[in-house]
Amino acid sequence: MKRYIIILFCSVLCAVTLSSCGDFLDREPQTTLSPGTFWKTESDLRLGLNSLYNNMNRSYVLDNQSADCFAAIGNNVSSGTYTAPNTDGIWTSSYQQIRVVNDFLKNYDAADVAQSVKDRYRGEALFFKAYFYFNLIKRFGDVPYITTTLDLASPELYEPRTDKRIIVDDLLADLDEAENMIPLASSLKNDVGRITKGTVQALTARIALYFGTWYKFHGGAEYKKYLQVARDAADRLMRSGEYSLYPDYRNLFLLPGEDSSEHILSFRYSDETSAYNQRIRSVIIDLVQSPTKYLADAFLCKDGLPIEKSQYKVQYLPLGSEFENRDPRMALSLWRPGDPFMGGTLIPNLSNQTKTGYMFKKYGDEDSYTNIQSKIDEILIRYAEVLLIYAEASYELSDAISDEDLDRSVNTLRNRFAGHPDCLPGLTNAFVREHGLDMREEIRRERRVELCSESFRYDDLIRWKTAEIELPRAILGAMFDQSAYPSVVVGKDINVSDDGFIIVQAASSRSFDPEKDYLFPLPLRERSLNPQLSQNPGW
Repeated sequence: MKRYIIILFCSVLCAVTLSSCGDFLDREPQTTLSPGTFWKTESDLRLGLNSLYNNMNRSYVLDNQSADCFAAIGNNVSSGTYTAPNTDGIWTSSYQQIRVVNDFLKNYDAADVAQSVKDRYRGEALFFKAYFYFNLIKRFGDVPYITTTLDLASPELYEPRTDKRIIVDDLLADLDEAENMIPLASSLKNDVGRITKGTVQALTARIALYFGTWYKFHGGAEYKKYLQVARDAADRLMRSGEYSLYPDYRNLFLLPGEDSSEHILSFRYSDETSAYNQRIRSVIIDLVQSPTKYLADAFLCKDGLPIEKSQYKVQYLPLGSEFENRDPRMALSLWRPGDPFMGGTLIPNLSNQTKTGYMFKKYGDEDSYTNIQSKIDEILIRYAEVLLIYAEASYELSDAISDEDLDRSVNTLRNRFAGHPDCLPGLTNAFVREHGLDMREEIRRERRVELCSESFRYDDLIRWKTAEIELPRAILGAMFDQSAYPSVVVGKDINVSDDGFIIVQAASSRSFDPEKDYLFPLPLRERSLNPQLSQNPGW
């Protein structure tokens, strides 16, 4: 499927001129054709939505905005040095796709097909409306809410921002409608990859959890109604029996796990196109994203306790020792030094593979070390996330969770490794009390390690209002082992802390301003074109 391309001078304003910019379009899908010649068949309806699938966001480097990951150099969001830009890619891309949605909703009903077919594709359009508006409002807060196809004379182009609470409520209503229109995945076995009822339920749960917790910890709205929506949507998906955990965590993110029962929505790569998944090679050879000590230390010991409380004392040397007696996901998410790698033994290269000494194994396909053009699909929504949404929403509704709900969620994830010598014990209320743990923190930890490097961590810190604590910290890597790196000179090639850990970025060069940094600034160009757009506080 070809890309849907348009050159804009302004995302919201110029998106309304889409139908007159034919010279800049790759005309599949042909959503700019006259309703008199298009919008006739089911094929037309599919084509009218195909570009939205091709533009789903899949930026795996988003976790570099947190303290769990680091690239070749510091990230300006994570470091607190981000400045208001002239344009913003998420703003521009989201409004481009929203324009496609609005155009579809204006024209789809003219198709000469059964009402059930129309309803299905209307449901897909509503899903994408929610998907792309969610990208906008979690980043910017209040934004212009465009629900019709505009032209250059439309007064909506120059209206102020809409309160995000209005937008969230509207999106959740749209998703409720879509859920009743779109078939289950089991009914679409010959149409794998398109939006299903479960996809809608999962997005509903994701959006409602985000704003339920945002409002709980930031204030400004009744949060419980959103948390209840999140819990209920996750529960409906879990009870549907359509999805389950893939038993092989390592291969879940490689070719054997594609289209497994854990995949709810993926960005799909095909041999028929020239596009390939750049992540697959990047995580094992390029300085694109590396785990930090902060993430590595978050994995529990096999007795279910954090490293500071466990009876198993973590040893950092020789390299690889810290993986012993730890959550099995640690050695499946991060490469363990000393393990077989490319026909040899892995010692992470500190000059061209990783700045931290840690490397992600998740999505790390060794074949892609030499073959950059990997076609492994990128998972955008998976069943594990839904289980974690259920656990978190259940807890945050009343600051408590039953052991039964823990068994349905967190402990289901842990039981994926039943029989493994380091399989974690179940999380229970009694276990938390006995060991002086905090249930909220343990549910959050489970989410952090299960979904590491899947682009959730920064958003989680923002909605929990913990970014002001988590981000202004030194970024450390693995403990430096001189015997493993005899040619590396401390103080010249790398810096090391007093207790021996690689210093990647000093705390003195990192900051977070809670008065402004919980939202991004609106792009300056948008505000110059529409003076009614106010700027976010502090920017």
